[in-house]
Amino acid sequence: MANIPFTSLPVEVLLGICTSPVLEIPDIASVGRANGLLRDLVIPALRPEIFRRRSSKYCRRALYHAAERRDRFAVGSLLGDGILDIIEDGGTLLNSAVGKLSDEGLTTLLACGLDPNTEDERGRTPLICATSGRCLGAIRVLLADGRVDVNRPWVFDFASLHLAVWNQDADVVRLLLSCPRIAVNQAIITGPMSLGNSRTERDGRVLATLMEDRREGENPPLRGGWPPLHGAMARSNLTVLAILLRDERVNVNKPALGGETPLRVGVRHNNVPAVCMLMAHPKIQAQMDGRILHFAVYYSGGPMIEFLLRSESVRINCRDSAGRTALHLAAYLGRADIVKLFLGRKDLDIRILDGGGRSARGRALPRYPGIARLLTVGGIVGDRRMDYLNLAL
Repeated sequence: MANIPFTSLPVEVLLGICTSPVLEIPDIASVGRANGLLRDLVIPALRPEIFRRRSSKYCRRALYHAAERRDRFAVGSLLGDGILDIIEDGGTLLNSAVGKLSDEGLTTLLACGLDPNTEDERGRTPLICATSGRCLGAIRVLLADGRVDVNRPWVFDFASLHLAVWNQDADVVRLLLSCPRIAVNQAIITGPMSLGNSRTERDGRVLATLMEDRREGENPPLRGGWPPLHGAMARSNLTVLAILLRDERVNVNKPALGGETPLRVGVRHNNVPAVCMLMAHPKIQAQMDGRILHFAVYYSGGPMIEFLLRSESVRINCRDSAGRTALHLAAYLGRADIVKLFLGRKDLDIRILDGGGRSARGRALPRYPGIARLLTVGGIVGDRRMDYLNLAL
């Protein structure tokens, strides 16, 4: 029998060989790559073979390839033939595509009608996935699509901006804030979230996953009801905080759903640099949070107290609902270091009585006689100008 060159075989025979069940999809593709003459014959045969063999791997490759070529007709045709039903995660294809496709490829998929708000098994939308993976190009493409719900909440009901702030991704935060649809002060749920208080079964499952296997790019706060600024005040990245404070839409005085202001979050986390930046904001209303010094006595150390005392908007003799000043509280809690700081202030009124008719000294005396002595000497110095008694302090 005479030898016949492979390329000289009839077209029907060539197609029969190339689509034989003996050959795998890569083998068929390699034939087209090896011979330009065969490419026009073999490549069209790949599509029905991929569908017939129902290969999730190669269906995904075919769709991605068409998208990267910006071939909207081919993408639309593949989608119309039900290729997403074959792909393993076809219902949430965009969630994984944000980390694999170029901006152009992702834009093509969106233009062909893919839902940009699908939630995967962990409740993440494509935008949350892109934010987690720090995929700036994908985030930019998604923000440009008006169908994308940019404020769709994820676990603990915080959205993409919360996630970017908590992960301290300055570039992602800056990009998200460039979108006018981003709700910069969003706080949804009621009350704090914790390991033992998940609001939904789904949140609990996701939380367990994150605790057991901390996935890259996913480091959510274990407290809900916080606007993004609160998360920045609890973290150490001053660049992210500065980006938020420069945005005129950010409400620097907005309380969380639990009533905690950004200022209180910074004080509670003893974050002096963050509190310093926040207090310098022209719209901060520290005087409206009159008990911030009381709050600092509970949660902070000397450096935070010293900083707050230097602020003109913080009043050292301000009383809480029980009539107590911050000095009463420091004395009652045994905070001798803070009592000494207060006694160094000339505007301190040591004689103020609380709602029960007791002075700061009276609050300290039962449990902290040493602090009571400090307050006794402080009272004498204040009343009689006997500055030499400062040696006792």
